[in-house]
Amino acid sequence: MPATRDQIQTKISQCEKTVADFAHTEKGLFVLLTDDQSFIKTFRAVMGKELGLVLSEVLLATQDSDKLIKRLKDAEKRGRRLFLVLERIFDNRDMSHTVRQVKEAFPDILVLVLTVEVDQKRIVYLHESGVDNFIAKPVSMQTIVEKLAFTIKPQKQLGKAIDEAKSLLARGEPEKAKAAAEEILRMKPGSAAGLMIVGDAEQALGDLDAAQAAYKQAADNANLYLEPLRKLAALCEEKGNLEESLVWLERMDHLSPLNTERKVNMGEIHLTLGNEEKAAGLFESAIDQAAKEAKELISTLAERIAGFYAEKNPERSEFYLRKALDVKKEQLNFEDVRVFNMLGLNLRRQGKWREAAAEYTRAMKIAPQDPGLHYNLGMAYAQGEQMHDARLCMEKAVGLDRDFPRSSDAVAFNMGYVFMRGGLKDLARSCFEVSLSLNPENEKAAKGLAKLSAR
Repeated sequence: MPATRDQIQTKISQCEKTVADFAHTEKGLFVLLTDDQSFIKTFRAVMGKELGLVLSEVLLATQDSDKLIKRLKDAEKRGRRLFLVLERIFDNRDMSHTVRQVKEAFPDILVLVLTVEVDQKRIVYLHESGVDNFIAKPVSMQTIVEKLAFTIKPQKQLGKAIDEAKSLLARGEPEKAKAAAEEILRMKPGSAAGLMIVGDAEQALGDLDAAQAAYKQAADNANLYLEPLRKLAALCEEKGNLEESLVWLERMDHLSPLNTERKVNMGEIHLTLGNEEKAAGLFESAIDQAAKEAKELISTLAERIAGFYAEKNPERSEFYLRKALDVKKEQLNFEDVRVFNMLGLNLRRQGKWREAAAEYTRAMKIAPQDPGLHYNLGMAYAQGEQMHDARLCMEKAVGLDRDFPRSSDAVAFNMGYVFMRGGLKDLARSCFEVSLSLNPENEKAAKGLAKLSAR
C-alpha cells in the first residue's frame, strides 16, 4: 500500500531532525568537495532554508583536494564531527584513493560519494574503501536530506538497536553486545548486521568457532557484504587454517577484483602452502592491476594538465589529451569518452574538423549509443560544410535520445541550424522552439525560426 502524504511528511520531518541534531548536538560539520555549483546551491538551500542552520557554522565547501586532509584535521581539532560529501570523479581524478586516505586518518568520519551510474565492481570497491553511502546526481533537496539522515543514523528501530549493540562492543562489553545482537535477530531473523555483532562478541569472548559460525551465517545472508568474508579470512588465518582463509579471500576477490593488496595477500598464502604456480599467477595479476591503476593515474594527470593549457595553448592541450588516451590504449573505456569529447572540441577550435571527426569516430567504438558523440561528430562535419553527413549525425543523436536537444539552448540551436541546412524543416523548427523555451533571449534561434516561417 503506497505511503500517505502524512506518512511521507513524517518521514521527511524525522530525517530533517536527524540532520539538524547532528549539526547542533554533535557539532557536525558538512565538508563538500565538489565543483558542481548546482549541487552546492541545492545543498546550501537544504542547510539554510530547509533546516534553518547557520551555513558558516555547519558547512565548508572546498575545491582544493590537496588541502582536504589539512582542513579536516583543523575541523577535528575544533571538536567537530566530520561528514564528507565528495565527487567520485573530481578535477578529472578518481577519488577512491582519497577516500581510503581520509578513512585512515579519520576512522569516525562519515563519507557520502556523489556519482552517476558506475559498474557494480567500482561501487563494491568504494564501499570497501570506506564509503558509507552514495547519492546519484541530479538530486533533489528531499533526497539530500534523506541520504544525509540515513548515513548519520538509521531511522528504524532495527537500525537503532544495531547502533546500541555496536556501542556495547566499543565499550568492551561483549556479553551485553551478544545479548543485544540476539534481540536484533529476534527482530529480524538472519540479519547480517546482527550476526556480525554476534561474531565480534564471540571472538572477544574467546570462542573462535562460534564467531566463525556467526560470520558464515552473515556471509550467506548478504551476498555482496564483504565484511563477514574479511572477518572469516582473518579468523581462519589466526587459527592457522590457511586453505579456508583462501576460500573467503577468493570470494572477496570475485566480488571486488580491484583490490591489489588482497591479491598479493592471497599469493603470499599460496606461496606458504607451496602452490607456487597459483602464487605467481596472483602476483602477476596484482602487478597488472597496479599497472592499470598507474595508467589511469597518468591518464588523469595528463587530462588535468591539458585543462591548464586549454585556453592559453590549444596545441599543447591537444598534446596532453592525446597522451591521456594513448597511455591507456587497449584499456580505454566508457569513462574515456569525456576525454575524446574534450580532444574533439580542442581540435575544432583549432579548425581541425577532420581530425576532430576522426577522434569522435574512435570514441564511438567504445560508446556507439552515446548521442553526445553523434552530436559532436555532426558539429565537426558542419564546421567542414559537410552538411549531409552533419544532418545524418544529428538525426542519429535524436534517434538515440529524443530529449537530447534539451541539453541546452545552444545544443538545440545548433541541431536546428544543421537540420535547416539539410532541408528537414520540421525538425529544425522543433529544435529552434526548444532553444527558445530554454532561453527566450537566444536571438539566433529566434532568427532561425523567423527564417523558416518566412519560407
